[in-house]
Amino acid sequence: MPSTTETESLDKLTWGTTWPSAETFEDLALDRRVIPVVRRVLADDLTPVALYRVLAQGRRGTFLMESAEIDGTWSRYSFVGVRSRATLTMRDDETHWVGDVPAGVPTSGRPLDTLRTALAELHSPHIAGLPPFTGGFVGAMGWDIIRQWEPTIERAQVRELHVPDMTLLLTSDLAAIDHTDGSLWLIANAINYNNTPDRVQDAYRDAVSRLNAMERDLVAGLSAGAQDVPRVHDGSLDVPDINFRTSRSDYSTMIARGKEAIRDGDVFQIVLSQRFDLECTASPLDVYRVLRTVNPSPYMYVFELEDDHGQPFAIVGSSPETLVRLHDGSVTTYPIAGSRPRGATREEDQLNAKNVQEDPKEVAEHIMLVDLSRNDLVKVCEPGTIEVAEFMHIKRFSHIMHMCSTVVGKLKEGRGALDVFTATFPAGTLSGAPKNRAIELIHEFEAVSRGIYGGTVGYFSFDGNMDMAIAIRTAYLAQNRAYVQAGGGIVADSEEELEFWETRNKAQAVITAIQRASQLVPLSS
Repeated sequence: MPSTTETESLDKLTWGTTWPSAETFEDLALDRRVIPVVRRVLADDLTPVALYRVLAQGRRGTFLMESAEIDGTWSRYSFVGVRSRATLTMRDDETHWVGDVPAGVPTSGRPLDTLRTALAELHSPHIAGLPPFTGGFVGAMGWDIIRQWEPTIERAQVRELHVPDMTLLLTSDLAAIDHTDGSLWLIANAINYNNTPDRVQDAYRDAVSRLNAMERDLVAGLSAGAQDVPRVHDGSLDVPDINFRTSRSDYSTMIARGKEAIRDGDVFQIVLSQRFDLECTASPLDVYRVLRTVNPSPYMYVFELEDDHGQPFAIVGSSPETLVRLHDGSVTTYPIAGSRPRGATREEDQLNAKNVQEDPKEVAEHIMLVDLSRNDLVKVCEPGTIEVAEFMHIKRFSHIMHMCSTVVGKLKEGRGALDVFTATFPAGTLSGAPKNRAIELIHEFEAVSRGIYGGTVGYFSFDGNMDMAIAIRTAYLAQNRAYVQAGGGIVADSEEELEFWETRNKAQAVITAIQRASQLVPLSS
């Protein structure tokens, strides 16, 4: 077994060394219920996709999360979810667990109450020198999760997809790839499941054993060529046809109804969407591989999951937009409103950016949503700490550009990540304003329940931090079909034709990735 050391700082931990030692682990266990046991190895010749393939091995309850910008700049860390001890989900609006439930955590009742208790019971301070995320609840919240704290809001009449409103993995084993030096952090969280001191050393030995298993999987997988044969595009293969669920006339009618609600004073703005679906025989990982190349984004993810009845599904996305981020007491939102397609030339691109920043309708909509973000943060932030740090700057992606702002505040004493989540969900950029009335009208106007669209993907960390992306530019994959949804903000002077094509532009990157993934074939000699 690798040696242990307590003399080096964690960011300079020797390759192959296990931290902490058994003795240090006992000290940490005095005030922590969850302790990450880590081992750092050099893996600078391996990609995150290869590591996900080797470590997750196609199991359900696994994930890959990455982050990139359109200019090719990749964030420092990528995260591979290797194993989950349990999954917190819902059945008939009640808590439903799959796997081992920690002592002290409810096994029934309201799911958000269960999550709140679990976050409190398992809270453990971050250990300096480790990657920013070492474990917690990771996964997705669907659009209808708002009904957990706003019960007067009814579901849409038709629930076409069996998407749980909550699917959160209690992630015990993961790997963090540090792109600055090529190191790979293998992390096995020792969770004191019975919350007593009598099995501390058993928990430590179990965590070390899981680290050893991850190392063996690395060696065995790479020796067996699990990095996969390079793939190429075969244009002779059929491209899956897109099923456009909403006709142009139906979408125009929906927009007209939205504008009527605005004239009647029901709402100031409403976000209306349409769904697309197509056959998808490609694996979720192959869809993700293509998507991360055609549409690099701040939030990129593939989750292999199962619903409350044990049926497999996957979520694959490249979202440009944060719902909310909580880090060490600082709360940040990034409202996005106002978009244009990317230009074919640099000059056209700059002209499109200038056009959106000078469009009175787009500017008014953006200001409205910035104000809505500020009002959301008032509920959970200290008075006088909320400010607009950036305002109406242009952010470019592969197929589209957006006008973006940044709103920040300092968390109030006694408030936590779940309070921040419920204060800000759903994003005004996906609902409209005022939120509750806009949501009611969305459920009346749109043909089917949104499912994952407009929900969130991200994590609640054991250390109290949180990072949630809005589930846009995201596909739900189940039973060999892919479902993609996109929408746009409607105000009093919106033009039906422009809004229709804006939603098509927003969905195009994900649809393109699904189609191209279906045409991937192994490179032949």
